[in-house]
Amino acid sequence: MNPSRSTTRDALIASAIAGCAIALPALWLVLTGNNIGRAASDSIIYHERVIRTMIVEYPAFDLRNPLTTTTPGYHIILATVGRFLSDSGTALRLTSVVIGTAFVCLVAGWSARRRGALDGILLALPLACSLYVLGSTAWMLPDNLAWLLIAVVLMLCCRGEGRRSWLVLASIALFALVFVRQIQIWAAAPIWVAAWFGANHSARRVATAILATLPAFALLGVFILLWHGLVPPRFQTYVSGINLATPAFILLQYALMGVGFLPWLAPTIVKSWSTHRSKIVFAGIIGLLLAVAPATTTLQEAGRFTGWWGPLGSLPSIAGRTNLLFVVLSPLGAVLLTASFLGLPERTRAVFSVATIAFIVASSATFFSWQRYHEPYVLLSLAMVSALQQSSGERSPKVVWKILSIGAISVVLALITFRGLVGESIDPNELPDVKHRMPMETFAPNVKSPNS
Repeated sequence: MNPSRSTTRDALIASAIAGCAIALPALWLVLTGNNIGRAASDSIIYHERVIRTMIVEYPAFDLRNPLTTTTPGYHIILATVGRFLSDSGTALRLTSVVIGTAFVCLVAGWSARRRGALDGILLALPLACSLYVLGSTAWMLPDNLAWLLIAVVLMLCCRGEGRRSWLVLASIALFALVFVRQIQIWAAAPIWVAAWFGANHSARRVATAILATLPAFALLGVFILLWHGLVPPRFQTYVSGINLATPAFILLQYALMGVGFLPWLAPTIVKSWSTHRSKIVFAGIIGLLLAVAPATTTLQEAGRFTGWWGPLGSLPSIAGRTNLLFVVLSPLGAVLLTASFLGLPERTRAVFSVATIAFIVASSATFFSWQRYHEPYVLLSLAMVSALQQSSGERSPKVVWKILSIGAISVVLALITFRGLVGESIDPNELPDVKHRMPMETFAPNVKSPNS
């Protein structure tokens, strides 16, 4: 069989199966009118109201102080569906299902082209089981569209050298990304780095890449001028700030989630340890410093709550400020990342190193250290780095090991997801938190929501 046809077949098979893994539960949640959990709450109370207001205003949107902390790209897409196709809650949620499914399918198909259909399915499976990916698939949340565009940028940065089409497409994707979630402007960094690692290092090529990403920065500037800040005025006292515990928390998540990807990463980690031991030890020391310098105990008033912060709060701490598990897992996360990146070709190593550092820095520039801001990127980057590892013949990981490892982490994530979808249904007409309302502001009911 033609290798290209075989590769395409593998990508299609992996995309179809992984897509079903997230689309089927999401469709069940939509078609049964399920409105339970944090994703449902944010969707109904905030994002659906923004979308329905845009449907009425279409196309003269008032973007000066929307009821969302994000830029309006996702909401405009759903408002367009609502204006020209159907404005029922089910139709709008089904649009979100398409976006979330496309994200998982893209990761599965891209991975399958490099590792085969089975690996493509397995590497995308944790994303399909994640509460934060499924939640944004089944309800009206902009997260998955942003993760989809981040995946596109990273995949384009990993493309072959030579032609500049990747740069044009990556810059367009970055512009769209900033229009969906402004904090993801960090994705410009891997584009610049990928431009540097061409046939040879070229400052001129980097300058071209910087110019190509300027429209995204200009778009961000427009919203900063419009809002007089990085978020709309109603949220500026709510999310503004820096959380120094976030880097260690993200590294901890890499350590926890990375266990599932060890069949792909372990050979490289062992090899990197024998050839780059000093770099790996240095990364571990940085991870340890990030774990002990800031406070890492669970504390809602400091933005350290929800997700893994919940069970972490019951563990012993040092001097009441440093969680013991951080001292162990954050350095391990740094070691896992560094050793895994060292197994990549120079260009892709630089792309993922810079992308992950930029992501961690950007994620720290908000008061809340929330897992839902981090987990999808952690799983996405682990999947992509695993797919890019070099292994062949006798060193190729065993199928049973791969299935058991990914299966274990996927089951854990699925159980967390199930737990997050059990409880009281959200009132379709519940009002936003009082601290997010402007004086004398009123809200129309979500009359077309399911259950209303």
